[in-house]
Amino acid sequence: MITARPFSHNEHRKGHSALFADELSEEDKTPPPTALEEKQALLAHHVRLVARKISHGLFVAGQGGLGKSRTISQTLAEEGISPVLVNSHITPLSLYTTLFHNRLDACIWLDDCDSIFQSTAILGILRSALWGQKEGRVVTYTSTQLGNIPNRFVFEGQIIFCANTFPKRNEAFKAVLSRVDVFELSATNDEVLELMRTMAENGYGKLSPKRCLQVVEFIAKAGGTRQLSMRMYEPSMKKVEYALKNRVPWRDLVRSQLDQIGISEGVAEPLNSKAHDFTVMAQAIAAHESVKLQEEFWCKATGKSRASFFRTKKQYDAEQK
Repeated sequence: MITARPFSHNEHRKGHSALFADELSEEDKTPPPTALEEKQALLAHHVRLVARKISHGLFVAGQGGLGKSRTISQTLAEEGISPVLVNSHITPLSLYTTLFHNRLDACIWLDDCDSIFQSTAILGILRSALWGQKEGRVVTYTSTQLGNIPNRFVFEGQIIFCANTFPKRNEAFKAVLSRVDVFELSATNDEVLELMRTMAENGYGKLSPKRCLQVVEFIAKAGGTRQLSMRMYEPSMKKVEYALKNRVPWRDLVRSQLDQIGISEGVAEPLNSKAHDFTVMAQAIAAHESVKLQEEFWCKATGKSRASFFRTKKQYDAEQK
């Protein structure tokens, strides 16, 4: 299994090899790819192996928001392939029918269909479609609902399928994985933030690079232990544009988005960590006698409002008695 990251947002980076870096003038040198971009580039190579029929299939796993779908879509397009996309629930009969109608020269892409991997019938179809003997990859299915479709055919296409996690304790699924390439796209928060900072250097819309970097640093501080993703970037910048135009606090809008990510992904430690807030409060009190300066210190360090400061200070003072 390979642990790795969507295409770089700066595609021209791929053309610069470290072998020739010294031969380039300073103005021609582009920044090296981030760790997440390198992982995305490796994923793209695996997609090309499928697109060029070197591999029958590819399974990509990993948390949402790191670019699995974008990398696959862009790479297939560059290879001149328009995949047959299935991105919702599908029954065994529907999958069999889809494979039959696209059996000769097509790439089937099962995107975010985690639930189907619990179906023994679907996993059986995938096993047959991805591996065969001398007579080829023979897929069979028996049903009175087949109509004019035969209950047996040879599949000659390719299959790419994605999921957020690896199905656990599922021997039938392991049998499918043994027939394809497997790639796990993962990234730490530091790697996500690294790519965000690189993107921020180009600005966003009417936002300057300086403002964009300010937003990314706020996400870094306010995110706490939540698992960040690149899906945070563009919506956050749009919220900041709106906030500046309408003269409202942009941090509150971005923080509300972080709150929702935390709730939906079920991260153990909440964004409003009492222990963290108290630690920063102690630092603020140690650094400044003035409550106003304590407030400025605390709000800047936590990214929270004045109201949160006074509420936390009241709680903190009460516990010190």
